[in-house]
Amino acid sequence: MRGAGRRPTRAGAIVAGALLGIALVAILPPEAVAAGGDTTVVGEQGISARVTLTPSIAKIGERVTYRVRVIGWGRAKWLAPEPDSNFTWGPPREGFALGRPPQRRYGKAAGTPAGVPGGMVPDTAWIELPVQVFTPGIVPVPGLRFQTGFGFAGGGDPAAGGPVLRSPQVSLVVVNVLTPADSAKGLRDVHGPVPAPWWEKVPWRWVSGALALIALVIVVVWWLRRRRPVAAATPATVRLDPMAEALAELRALRDLHLPEEGRFGEHAFRLGQILRRYLEATIRFAMPGDTTPELIAHVRGGGLANEDAQRLTALLRLWDRVKFARETLTVEEAQRTEGAVESFVRAREPAAAAGEPGKVA
Repeated sequence: MRGAGRRPTRAGAIVAGALLGIALVAILPPEAVAAGGDTTVVGEQGISARVTLTPSIAKIGERVTYRVRVIGWGRAKWLAPEPDSNFTWGPPREGFALGRPPQRRYGKAAGTPAGVPGGMVPDTAWIELPVQVFTPGIVPVPGLRFQTGFGFAGGGDPAAGGPVLRSPQVSLVVVNVLTPADSAKGLRDVHGPVPAPWWEKVPWRWVSGALALIALVIVVVWWLRRRRPVAAATPATVRLDPMAEALAELRALRDLHLPEEGRFGEHAFRLGQILRRYLEATIRFAMPGDTTPELIAHVRGGGLANEDAQRLTALLRLWDRVKFARETLTVEEAQRTEGAVESFVRAREPAAAAGEPGKVA
């Protein structure tokens, strides 16, 4: 068969141990096992105690709740469990309930318990302790010692406490986790600790800190470069030969034949741009973006002859009327303005080469 020779699993061992414990409970006499913790009278104080174990069948080392409930008069003073190597006790949890007289029900008072004179109702004290047992088999659990106040029958000083009493003894069935069929033949040899993988050896905190620092440096450098102002280029580096550049632009403008097509406004705009760029490159006071009045003032104060300044002023104002007031020109008039600009440029270059004040050589 396929399953022949297969060792029992851990779950099977637990089930087998539980069945063994149930069988032991079935064959033992009732007084050997805590069968629900029957009430037992303790001493002659008229005090009864009930002991329960939950669960009553446990595995080795399993946590079991040991509970004692005492019915009597006065609070109970619980004493520590007696030392025993078979038991490991945990911290206790205790409580007390004061006895209450019976209530009337349906118009008829409930009767007082028998044997309780004077209509007194007993109090209830209880304690719970976790316990672990590491010895297999039927283990007797000794009763817990306690003291109460003076009993109903007398025989105890309330100040000094009553006599030491003991709760009934119960038995706990402790079963093995592994059955005798299990063996260690198939276990692997003992070896040293396994080395940690590489991702557990990396100091991730330092790595993440270094990456965050690098990212911060990159952001700061990018921000500083973005805020750095771009140096404005000087006219001498942008326009090395203002006359040649102006004459080349005039030739390109003539090739467009704008006046012949009736596009006088665009022709005036382009011609004015050629003259403005030339003046900005040759007159120190002319600045890019000057309006027509500002440019006229700069031309008159730039050291030009009075005749040249008047001629340029008339051209600039004529172009403004064509662009903004839609003044009409003829083709011949538009071509004469081109010739006037070319004549001004060619006449100014020798003077600029001679190094006159206000000119760029």
